Amino acid sequence: MFALPFALLALAAKGLADPKPPALTYLYSVNLVMPAGVDIGSVPYGKRALLPISGGTFSGPKLNGTVGIGLDWGLTDAKGTFSPDALYVLHTNDNATILVTEKGHAPHVQISFETASSAYAYLNTIVAYATGGPTAEGVALDVWQIG
Repeated sequence: MFALPFALLALAAKGLADPKPPALTYLYSVNLVMPAGVDIGSVPYGKRALLPISGGTFSGPKLNGTVGIGLDWGLTDAKGTFSPDALYVLHTNDNATILVTEKGHAPHVQISFETASSAYAYLNTIVAYATGGPTAEGVALDVWQIG
């Protein structure tokens, strides 16, 4: 009675294709300048801090420019893992403005974009992944488009 369902599941599993990793396309590297922030202290989910983003630069094959203002209201959990929750602006060399949203668990960050620029409209519909870490001035990230 139980053998038939398991036999059918085994047959179905044989037809599954091997998973393929998504393609990654390099977008840019960014250096965020982050002066001293405001320590909120221990909150129910960890230690909260407000970390201003005051500038920086970014460069890549199709995206180059400066970083405008922003804020990271990240959280550090009991294990010491920092979870960024940031919003900041990129100003491209050709005068476009791009809003960047970051969320994740360092060093892995998911990034999404918003822009009114037709030249960079493709950014509105992509998902990006970033990895990086702290620098003397703030944070450095390498950003990749997924898919």
